[in-house]
Amino acid sequence: MKGWLGNTARYFTCYLRDRQGVAAVEFALIVPILFMLFAGTIEFSQALTVERRVSQVANATADLVAQTKSITTSEVAGIMEIVGHLMRPYDPQRLRVTILNVIANISRPNDTRVCWSFEYNGGTATYTDGEPYPLPDDVVEPGGSVIVTEVEYDYVPMIFSYFIKSAFSLKETHYLKPRLSSYVQYNGMTCG
Repeated sequence: MKGWLGNTARYFTCYLRDRQGVAAVEFALIVPILFMLFAGTIEFSQALTVERRVSQVANATADLVAQTKSITTSEVAGIMEIVGHLMRPYDPQRLRVTILNVIANISRPNDTRVCWSFEYNGGTATYTDGEPYPLPDDVVEPGGSVIVTEVEYDYVPMIFSYFIKSAFSLKETHYLKPRLSSYVQYNGMTCG
């Protein structure tokens, strides 16, 4: 009995002192953490890139509309085709855009209303002509107007889509003053 107990104690102390394979065990414990950090970094940079594209779409759309005196539905559809290309390689079908021309009352500058609106892919919201539209302070002067683009993109994670089942919305709103006139006519419709 004494020999068996002594041998067991000796093997146990040798086992505790043995350092072979410790690096492999530590590596096996660290690999899942490193993989999650790597995948998270890729996912975060992907979402950041899509957010930047959404911002570019909002800016480009407002800029192209603000450079005209008058615009038609077919011209706006052409602009939407361009912004669809701006979103590539990401799915442009997940992109929703609403373009509005918002005018301010000359005697009550805080009274801002929708002159006209255009929705692409269902738009971000539906606005009717004459509907009040709140603007941030100092965006439009009394009697003036501003082109507003509201853009939403339903982002679905690339790697974590197995864990995150629903898309989350990336949003951007951009304001630009018309450059060639006090407001932009849409299909010949006047504002005022």
